[in-house]
Amino acid sequence: MKRSQIWALLCCLTFVGQLFVAPASYAKMYTWTDRTGKIRRTYYPPPADQVQKKKPSRQLKQQAVGKNTVDLYTTSWCPYCKKAIQFFQSRGITPRIYNIETDKRAAARKKKLDGRSGVPFAVVNGKKIHGFSARAYKAALK
Repeated sequence: MKRSQIWALLCCLTFVGQLFVAPASYAKMYTWTDRTGKIRRTYYPPPADQVQKKKPSRQLKQQAVGKNTVDLYTTSWCPYCKKAIQFFQSRGITPRIYNIETDKRAAARKKKLDGRSGVPFAVVNGKKIHGFSARAYKAALK
């Protein structure tokens, strides 16, 4: 056999070998939420001490929603707006979310309540809170 033929045969065998080896190398992916609320994707199961605790029970959720009223003015691109939404939802509170980009009435209502232009803007149990502040949200919820 000539050297070029040997080279071509090796290339073909390598290609055929990868057809059989590649599917076997696919591993299962795990998607889980860690304690800080960040979504993780790993090739290994989530460590028990790192997984976010389960959400409050339905009964607890209903109690929390009955006690607290939250209006949240947001935009679709704002990362702090997403944090604010996640903050309330993790406590079993479903805020009324108003996107001021798409809802002109909500934008006008926000402007009337608050002269500032920043988001998120929350009205928690009647208390106005500018920006994302977990401490201020907790204080208003009490």
